[in-house]
Amino acid sequence: MEYDKVRTKVKGILVVMTTPFKNNYELDIEGVKKHTRFLIEKGLVDGAGVLVPTGSTGECPMLRENERKEVMKAIVEAANNEVPVFCGCNHTDTRVVIELAQYAEKIGADGVMISPPYYWCPTEDVVLNHYKSICNEIDIGVMVYNNWFASQLDMSIETLEKLSEIPNVVAIKENSCRIEKWDVLCLKLGDKVNIVAGNGDVHEPYASLMGSNGIISGLANFIPERYLKIYKAITDGGFMKARKLHYEEVLPLAFSYTSDDSSRYIAFLKEYMNLMGLPAGPARLPIVPLNSTEKEEIKKIAIEHKLI
Repeated sequence: MEYDKVRTKVKGILVVMTTPFKNNYELDIEGVKKHTRFLIEKGLVDGAGVLVPTGSTGECPMLRENERKEVMKAIVEAANNEVPVFCGCNHTDTRVVIELAQYAEKIGADGVMISPPYYWCPTEDVVLNHYKSICNEIDIGVMVYNNWFASQLDMSIETLEKLSEIPNVVAIKENSCRIEKWDVLCLKLGDKVNIVAGNGDVHEPYASLMGSNGIISGLANFIPERYLKIYKAITDGGFMKARKLHYEEVLPLAFSYTSDDSSRYIAFLKEYMNLMGLPAGPARLPIVPLNSTEKEEIKKIAIEHKLI
C-alpha cells in the first residue's frame, strides 16, 4: 500500500460517528447507511474530511465484535469511495484488534484508528508491542489514537516518535490537553505523520496554528457544514474568522454537554440528532440516559441555535 497517499487523506473534518440504535437498543443498519449519506451530501467528501466509525463516540465498548463489523461494512459500502473511512478497532486484546483491522482492510476501508490497550495502564513496551503486532498483520493505514482517558496513559512524545517509524502509521489522533505537548509534537512529527486534534470540538481552530491537519469532531455528526466553514477559514488563513465561527456556531453546543460523567456526551449528541430527525436512537447502557430536564435544555439550545 502507498502509505503516503493514505496519509494525505487524513485531513479536514474527521467525524467520529455515532452508532444508530433502534428503541430496543438493537443496531439500526439502515440508519447507519442513511447517516453516512447525510454526511457526504453535506460536503464530507475526499479532501474535506474522513468518516471514523466504531470508535469511542460510536460506543465501541458496547458493540459486539460482529456488530462492529456490520457497522464498518455498511459505512464503507454507503461511502462508495466518495470519502475516506478509518474504522475504529479499539480493544484491550491485541488479537481482537488484528481481527477487526483485517476485516476493515478486507472490506475496503482506507485505514483504521487504534488506541493503546486498556484495563491495565500500559507501559511503553506494551504500547509498542501492541501496534507493531497489529501492523505486521495488515497492509492498511493506521491512525494512532492517544486515548488517555481510556488507557490511563498520555503517550509521551518519545513513544509517539517510535510509533511514527512504523510504515503503516500515517496519522496520530492526539487527545492531549497540554498545549506545550502539541507544539513539540507537531514540530517533531508533523512531517512524518498527519496529526489531528482529538478534542477538536474545543481545541480548534487553535491546534491548527501549531500544525493540526484536521478536526476530530462529534458535533459534526449533525452540523458538518459548520465545521466545513471553520476548516475552510483555517485553510484560507482566516484564523480570526475561524475563531468567530467556532465561538458562535460550535462552542455553545460543545459546552451544553459538560458532565462529570464523560461518557454521557454520547447521550447528548444523540439527543440533538434525534431532535433533528437524524438516525441516532438511544445510547446503550451503562451510559446514563438524559432526564427530562436535560432533554428540555437540549431542545431549548437546539431551537436557539436554529438546529430545529
